[in-house]
Amino acid sequence: MTSIRRQISISCPPVKVFDVLTDVERLAEFSHMTVKVSGGPGRALVVGDHFRQVVKVLHIELDTEWEVFQIIAGESIHLAGRSTGNGSASVTQHVAAQGDGSLVTFEIDYDPPLGILGDIADKAVFESRHERDAEQILVALKTLCERVAVR
Repeated sequence: MTSIRRQISISCPPVKVFDVLTDVERLAEFSHMTVKVSGGPGRALVVGDHFRQVVKVLHIELDTEWEVFQIIAGESIHLAGRSTGNGSASVTQHVAAQGDGSLVTFEIDYDPPLGILGDIADKAVFESRHERDAEQILVALKTLCERVAVR
């Protein structure tokens, strides 16, 4: 299992950041890897919701079925998913007040698809890419939320 943890400060109130994170229809606005989201509830996520996300990593598309396992209103969201090739991931997003803004923490734990071959490829190529992707996603989330906060 590979773990990635990244944080970013956002000049936007936690409630607005949380609103963006719980609206899966907005996922592609801050996740450059996201090709498509489908099957979302059409409202803010609640425990038990499911949705599908297709992501592209190094020209490979992976289809992941996500389930929402825990939501602490305004504070955190915990999702778990299974992807093409039997990969799995667990994502927890924390939002905490920081002055007039927010501190957002992403915690991602994943097992790549394709068993031992996936593990080898992950260590050789994908792990550092996933770390950069997590940072890019947080920067894009910051940009989006700060633009929303100005409205």
